[in-house]
Amino acid sequence: MKRSILTHLTAPVQLGAIVLLLGSNLYIGLAQDNGASQVWVAPSRAARKSNPITADTPSIAKGKDLYVAACFPCHGPGGKGDGPVAGTLERNGVRVRPGNLSDPKLWQETDGALFWKLTEGKTPMPSWGETLSEEQRWTIINYVRTLSSKTDKTDKTDKPQETAKTETKP
Repeated sequence: MKRSILTHLTAPVQLGAIVLLLGSNLYIGLAQDNGASQVWVAPSRAARKSNPITADTPSIAKGKDLYVAACFPCHGPGGKGDGPVAGTLERNGVRVRPGNLSDPKLWQETDGALFWKLTEGKTPMPSWGETLSEEQRWTIINYVRTLSSKTDKTDKTDKPQETAKTETKP
């Protein structure tokens, strides 16, 4: 009958060996995460930046053309993160999925926050700040906004919204 090597060790040594094994596995698990699951938040100053490009038909059409050239390979045709190269993306050796740009939660982010993310990038997403002009990046934001529907009233596009005002007399 085979016996474990741990049975020949004293109790404190057995405990130390177990702690060492568990600790190294925990360290390896943490090292493999490498921030792949962290929420990506733009700095507040960047998030406050307003979109200077009106989201009209010509702007959205330009944005769509740029999206197809730059964003489609990862984010896919509808922005769901299912582009042709999406399954090959990694960050620090860990597989990652591109963001779902069709998720209504995208409306919780300001145009400025999206512009900052597009400008700065985050591996494996490239930084588009050197490649695309500011105007091009803003038109991409305008197009991306068409990929998701607003299901709640959280609109942070920095566009003025009209609200009905009622006047009450005392």
